[in-house]
Amino acid sequence: MTIVGGARPLRGAPPRQVDPDVRVEVLRGGDATLLRTARALAVLGDAASVELAAGLLEVELDEIHDSVAALADAGLVEQQRFTYPGIAARILRELPVEDYRELRGRAAELLHRTGFPCVTVADQLLAAGDVRGSWASLVLVEAAESALGEDELDRAAQCLELAYRASRRVGERAAIATRLVSVEWRINPSTRTRNFGRLKAALRTGRVPYSELPSTALHMLWHGYALHADHALGRLDRGRDLPHPAGARIDFLCAWLRYTHPAHAERHRRLFAAPDPEYVPSDRNSPYRMAGELLDALTTQHPEAGVAAVAQRILAGNRLTFGTSETLVAAVDGLIHTDRLDTADAWCASLLAEAEARSAPTWQSIFAAARAETLLRKGNLTGAAENAVLALNLIPADNLGVWAGRPIAVLVRALTAQGKHTEAAAQLRRPVPRAMFESRFALTYLSAHGEHCLATGRPEEALRHFRQCGNLMRQWNMDFAWLVPWRNDVAAAHLAAGQQRQAQEFATMHLDAIGGADRHHSGSVSLRLLAATSDPHRRVMLLRRATAIARAGSSDLELATALTDLGRAYRSIGDADKARPLLREATRLAEACGAEQLLRRLRVDRTAPVTDATPRVRLVPNGLDSLSPAERRVAELAAHGKRNREIAAELAITTSTVEQHLTKVYRKLAVARRSELRFVVAAYSEAASRSAG
Repeated sequence: MTIVGGARPLRGAPPRQVDPDVRVEVLRGGDATLLRTARALAVLGDAASVELAAGLLEVELDEIHDSVAALADAGLVEQQRFTYPGIAARILRELPVEDYRELRGRAAELLHRTGFPCVTVADQLLAAGDVRGSWASLVLVEAAESALGEDELDRAAQCLELAYRASRRVGERAAIATRLVSVEWRINPSTRTRNFGRLKAALRTGRVPYSELPSTALHMLWHGYALHADHALGRLDRGRDLPHPAGARIDFLCAWLRYTHPAHAERHRRLFAAPDPEYVPSDRNSPYRMAGELLDALTTQHPEAGVAAVAQRILAGNRLTFGTSETLVAAVDGLIHTDRLDTADAWCASLLAEAEARSAPTWQSIFAAARAETLLRKGNLTGAAENAVLALNLIPADNLGVWAGRPIAVLVRALTAQGKHTEAAAQLRRPVPRAMFESRFALTYLSAHGEHCLATGRPEEALRHFRQCGNLMRQWNMDFAWLVPWRNDVAAAHLAAGQQRQAQEFATMHLDAIGGADRHHSGSVSLRLLAATSDPHRRVMLLRRATAIARAGSSDLELATALTDLGRAYRSIGDADKARPLLREATRLAEACGAEQLLRRLRVDRTAPVTDATPRVRLVPNGLDSLSPAERRVAELAAHGKRNREIAAELAITTSTVEQHLTKVYRKLAVARRSELRFVVAAYSEAASRSAG
């Protein structure tokens, strides 16, 4: 066999040092078998061998041996591999496109038949670009799973896309579409992609495999596609009685949806029914099983201490993957709701760093939102706002779906407490999906909206949001203080509106619901609200207890607020010595929290004079006598905590007439608000009693 371009060197002699491009030239115009052998070795790459090259070219082994020997003599190959990678690349570039793809496809089949790893075969299939056959689809799906394990998302997406086109089975294609949506979701969970459209179409036609229905339902619910989610859940319900290896995953899905999308539990009662208490699953240590049991254990007013231990086991024993992301979120929430805030913060920081290192913006957003809520509960307003902004900015706002409610709620509450009301209002103007109000994210969102209204002087509007939150919680059988203490919120709104009796009622209702102030950290808030409606000396007693509960809790902001109220209460009874250190400590904590709203109150307190036990009011001479009989009746009812609608109903007049009477009453008695009116009317009544005596 001759080689163009020079004499053949002796066998065993060292190859001549020739430029790679010059070496390729020796193949042009030479023996066709020699060129075909070079192409076969180039295509096979690291898998190249004489046997495989012969199989690829469908020629005798001896013929390939001679060609390989000739290439080695020319210095092109060594040990059946090209001496320079650039040589193989140049040989393949010179192949016509159709020939190149055909050779790659044949190489893939050959490597698959001879038992090469799926990753090696997938390289050939991807290079071929257009393949057919279920075997190719299965190889590509397996290679995609391997790529996902290495966080090679682009390669995984390429493998799955080619697998989708290679497959001719509708169920297989639907399963691949589900995996493709999962890959896209990790980077950017958009509904505008071709693959999301494929998944919706497969779901409508009933072609999504049963094992893929849980993840499909989660994708649909994320984006608020309630009807599509119901379709997936309906199919799960119909197949629930059949034994299936995904049983633990389906049980977790039911527990997860009871927790995050409770409205769907009512529509699929059989699927979401409680398991038989005598049923003992064989996979008790499955992360799905443990996370499902954790969420079920949360559905009580006082979750057991063991919830935190289970959460720790889940977090310590499972890596962040497509299949475990929801279970890890459930574990973090278990720590948050059992007030293990420092532990929850540490895990959130760890998971957030892992998601960032693995280029997973959606995971980052989820755990940034969880960390924001953790820091908010601790009273770290600055950190909470920063993490909430991070969660909202990592992926396009339209693609956050119903989960947007969580970071928005945290951010609004943090900005409100910081006194940044304009910024908080801007966040509340963000569009959110209607479907969010069928999820638990609506609860914190409504509560945050109400807090903003309350802080900006709109108690009636705040009350509407708080009541809507409470109605949803009761409707969904989720009326738990650890989730949202809505009765305290309603009490605060009534108090701001001057309706002290109603404020007392709701604060007391909250204490009854949690079984006593000491049973939950929100009991401190209830006691503060009750203190605001009590006489000065009882106020001190209630606030001392509220402060003790706050000290035992995890929120520096609540402790600062309780200390502020207690310090003011001591000042009101003339005990400045006790008030001073309390207000100093409250100021230090409020500054650390970044609570500008509270700091404004404290600055006023530092300059305010010490008052005696009874708030002083300026009595206008003949004040009550200057009122008409109708105005006096309205004033007395308002002073006793009656709302405008209640006064109108009792006196058989319109609400507008009540408002007109109150405007005149305020002007004639020189008062500005209902709280002052109560003291003025009481003072006039006391003065009248003394005169009568």
